[in-house]
Amino acid sequence: MASIPFLICFSFILLLTVAAGIAAKRRVKKTSDFTNASGSLTSGMVAGALVGGFVGGTSIVGTGELAFSYGLASLWFTLGGGVAVILLGLSASRFRQLQVETLPELIGLQYGARAQLGSSLFLSLGMFIQVIAQILAALPFVSVFWQSSLPVLALIPSLLIIAYVWAGGFMGASLVGTFKTVMLIVLLFGTGAWLWGTMDAGTFARWWQEGRMNLVVPEAKMGWAQGASMVVGIFSTQAYLQPIFAGRSAREARSGAVIAGGIIVLVGLVSAWIGMFMYDAHPELTPREAIPQFFLQVAPDGVAGAAYAIILLSVVMTGAALTLSIATILNKDLIQRYTARFREDRRKMAVSRFLILATIAISYIIVCWDDQAKILHWAFLSMTLRGVTIFFPVVFYLFHIHPIHPKWAVAAVWGAPLFSLIWTWWLLPITEMDPIVVSGIWSALALLAGWLQWKREVRRELALQQTHSR
Repeated sequence: MASIPFLICFSFILLLTVAAGIAAKRRVKKTSDFTNASGSLTSGMVAGALVGGFVGGTSIVGTGELAFSYGLASLWFTLGGGVAVILLGLSASRFRQLQVETLPELIGLQYGARAQLGSSLFLSLGMFIQVIAQILAALPFVSVFWQSSLPVLALIPSLLIIAYVWAGGFMGASLVGTFKTVMLIVLLFGTGAWLWGTMDAGTFARWWQEGRMNLVVPEAKMGWAQGASMVVGIFSTQAYLQPIFAGRSAREARSGAVIAGGIIVLVGLVSAWIGMFMYDAHPELTPREAIPQFFLQVAPDGVAGAAYAIILLSVVMTGAALTLSIATILNKDLIQRYTARFREDRRKMAVSRFLILATIAISYIIVCWDDQAKILHWAFLSMTLRGVTIFFPVVFYLFHIHPIHPKWAVAAVWGAPLFSLIWTWWLLPITEMDPIVVSGIWSALALLAGWLQWKREVRRELALQQTHSR
């Protein structure tokens, strides 16, 4: 059972974030405030929204879990994510010129309605998978208070995610995310300083000899492909593009993204360090317990309570950002596109909130069904699915490799994620080749074929026009 100082610090931080969410609710006047804060965020708030949306259970608990078992190979999630967030910032001007609210909307403008429909469905599915990972990551942080059944434990983070995104939408996510980011930096960097002062050079030399400092661990399926899946997945995710759209200017968005990228990489490094430390100190632990047990066993009760609140907030805010993005995409690109019944502003916001509830409810059911899956395995599948759907279509647009023949665009947007799922379930165990490689090649080749076909048809039309003019 948690001590009184633990509970006091835990409750105090949660109450502060609830207050920030209530303050955000007062600033939500219309749907654009709810979905992208009406483009009013400073660079600090952009960084807060990006870190708040990315650094959650997969970044902290999932990285510590795999580091406990395999060492520094667990860094690929945060390393790839940090690089991708920086790339988003460097592309901020180009993205903001589009004047679109969602990535599928961009796909629709460039490649047509059928490609937009596919991107909406598969992006939402990919983000939905990671919402599941967030709820899984929260379980060790709520079990310290209640030794109860899985359905009760999983219900707590599910309700917290709904509460934080329900009232303030993106404005709430940004304000709470900024607050959480500051606390997270203090907590993890302070922890890193403590670890540095506690451990000697011999420990690092031993880790090197044991292979725990290697970034590639084939038996854990951890290596360059996972880093690539993170880059393309983050670059293709609505949740991380929304802060770019929400910045006051391209410069604010770019600065915020670069700051956030650096923080994400460092958060992953400290989380992996904790996991490796706990493997030495308590090898009998379940890997998922490495981060939670570190603060319970090493830190004073008050610090442990604050740590639990901050990390639980990280899980909740990431889940909230992803859930809001799913609701935004499904509402904007599916429901509003095919029916006019909900286009009035109040109804539109009501639909978004209903979709938030539905997303969390289904995620909760799946977690109750299978709570033993590795957190980062869910996360990498999520990133792969998102990335292969629209990464290359977006890159072709950014590098002016267009137009693309519509049938080939549809083949890329629909074919790559379906191919990725089939490969993951049936062919990955046989080939040991990561699905992002084969699916990415499919997407790039299909788009290239569509571009070449369009150029051939244009040349043919010009030749016919010249023939007729003669």
